[in-house]
Amino acid sequence: MMSVAVLAGCAGPAPIVNPSGTSLASAETAFAFPPPGGPAITAILERRFTNATQQDILLSTSAHTPGQNTLRVQLFGPVDTSLAGQGRLRDGYLPIGDLGSEMRQMLPGIRMQRSPYYVQNKYGPFGYAVGRAASGDTCLYGWQRISSTGVTQTWIGNKGSVQVRLRLCDQGASEQKLLDIMYGYTITSYFKSRNWNPYGEPVAPDESLGKPGHPIYPVGVTRFETVTAPASAKPAPRIVRRRDAAGQQPVQSLAHPVGPLVPAPPGGRTAQTLQPAASQPVATGNAVVGSGPITIVPSPPCAQTSAAAGCGKQEDTAR
Repeated sequence: MMSVAVLAGCAGPAPIVNPSGTSLASAETAFAFPPPGGPAITAILERRFTNATQQDILLSTSAHTPGQNTLRVQLFGPVDTSLAGQGRLRDGYLPIGDLGSEMRQMLPGIRMQRSPYYVQNKYGPFGYAVGRAASGDTCLYGWQRISSTGVTQTWIGNKGSVQVRLRLCDQGASEQKLLDIMYGYTITSYFKSRNWNPYGEPVAPDESLGKPGHPIYPVGVTRFETVTAPASAKPAPRIVRRRDAAGQQPVQSLAHPVGPLVPAPPGGRTAQTLQPAASQPVATGNAVVGSGPITIVPSPPCAQTSAAAGCGKQEDTAR
């Protein structure tokens, strides 16, 4: 018993093992990068399986929808058994029902609409769905499996596959802007093995290139079809026009006259008579006149008296 105790005391501490195989990786070791100008990489969670290595590339977001924008890349191939985890990933194309479960898990509470259009990027065909959250965010979920098929895959060559998932929500980006991430991302990692090549043989160029009799015009993408209906524009505000008691529109006020006042002819109207009722009140003695138009009464002519000289001086001053 004493020997057993001594052996137990000499034994070193047991190492801590992470059975999930998850670790935090640096941004330089990302399996894929977003396109230039796309969302920035904030963190990378790497997880190793017995048949694949997975990275959840977390992207920056300005959305109000709960969750994290993520570009998930899974590389299936000859993994290092000494670093492999205990779990195993499912390889192959997912049924539609499984894709729906993925979207509900990544985007809970958002009604996603699958695109009916055939699309492909530089790696091949892919699928996507778009939806709008209650907060006003536009969300996109894209999926793609890259694998050589047909005669390009042999018993000893062109093995392996790459699976990609994109979960992206943004407050101000359009559906086309979000879809550009699926067209512009670049896979940067691979298994260093001669048998691993999920891309297959390179496609030969079009036979009509460089030959006479086959004109090629500078025609690009001229139209983009959206999956979701465009957001309805806000209704224009109603213009309420007030009317007076008689049911007529008020008369617009004219500009205040500049210069000396010219007496109106008998029965005529001056610019002052057209002023609305809201004009400034005029005090006359103890009464205040401000409830109606004000008529300017011309001064009487100067009497032929000794005060005429003074009256003339007043007229010259007024002038």
